[in-house]
Amino acid sequence: MKFEHVLLGFVAMRPCTGYDLKRWLESEMSRMVRLPHQHSQIYRTLARMSADGWVDHTVERNEGRPDSKVYRATDAGLSELHTRLAEPYTPAPDFGDPEFLMRYTFAIFGTQEQQIALIRTELAARRAQTERFRAREIRDEPWLPGVDRARMNRILDHVHGCKEHALEAHVRWLEEVLAELTG
Repeated sequence: MKFEHVLLGFVAMRPCTGYDLKRWLESEMSRMVRLPHQHSQIYRTLARMSADGWVDHTVERNEGRPDSKVYRATDAGLSELHTRLAEPYTPAPDFGDPEFLMRYTFAIFGTQEQQIALIRTELAARRAQTERFRAREIRDEPWLPGVDRARMNRILDHVHGCKEHALEAHVRWLEEVLAELTG
């Protein structure tokens, strides 16, 4: 999901200053979904979104501090966000890609049926990925002399196991959310 759509989604949920968005982007949730950003990028993106008519702002006077611009989504911005969220979701190869969690966060702008469809799409992709992960081919790599083959294979198994456990946890979470939404 483009950075501007992420900002637009949050501005559509509540009035935000650039500082509010910065705090969210530096929060634990943002670190979990790995959204790359720079502080100056927030303000440049808000200015562009304002020029495009997606957001407008009011100036809030602050006693003894600089004034704040409080951004809100316009009708055009809401339309853009809804259009973006209505695009078909194609799961990324990496289950840790932020696209799914951002779309899920913004599921509040759609129906519960759309939310369920998003979960089902992600779940089907991750179940298939789990099967591919379990059926992986283990090749005998041409390691350089001095590399302990057996130890290197164990290390690679550990790395694979880490990703497999994380993927399985993601699938379990998707199954729990789907059961909650459809139960």
